[in-house]
Amino acid sequence: MEPKQITLAAIFIAAVVAAFLVKERINKKRGESGEDLAKVRRVVEKLLPGSGSYTIAYATYMTDHSVGNRITKYYYHYAIAFKPGELFVAPIQYNGGEVSYQGSGTLLTKDNLGQLKPKGDSCAFFGKDGKELCAFCVYASNTRQDKYQPFNIQQKEQAEAYKAFLKEFISQVNG
Repeated sequence: MEPKQITLAAIFIAAVVAAFLVKERINKKRGESGEDLAKVRRVVEKLLPGSGSYTIAYATYMTDHSVGNRITKYYYHYAIAFKPGELFVAPIQYNGGEVSYQGSGTLLTKDNLGQLKPKGDSCAFFGKDGKELCAFCVYASNTRQDKYQPFNIQQKEQAEAYKAFLKEFISQVNG
């Protein structure tokens, strides 16, 4: 390669990196406004009576499934609410700037859970029959990446509260 081509390639790479960083910063600022988290909060308020006594957060999970040499990614999004001994979970979707929910949500307690299995940042929740009910993690920072990761939510306090809640909840359920 000639020096001119190397210079152009370096400028192109720098421009792409700069565009990505600017986009991340803008999305983080949008997340700090609380707009998407407020939409998640409204879902919980519709589905969970007495939700004011719960900490409400956004949770997500991504998993890969391989068939032959093809890998498919699945994304799951949840509105959650928790307080000592109870975890409410409702699957949600993001379409056209609006958050909608599927079903009526589920209240998880030590009475209807068989086991909790932490795995990395996430935790899997299993029913008394041993079937996995759901798995997710609560991140402090979530920025819109594409249509599969559509939320701009900054929730540092909720993520810290969930981490403390989960530690206690695991000991209650798993014994």
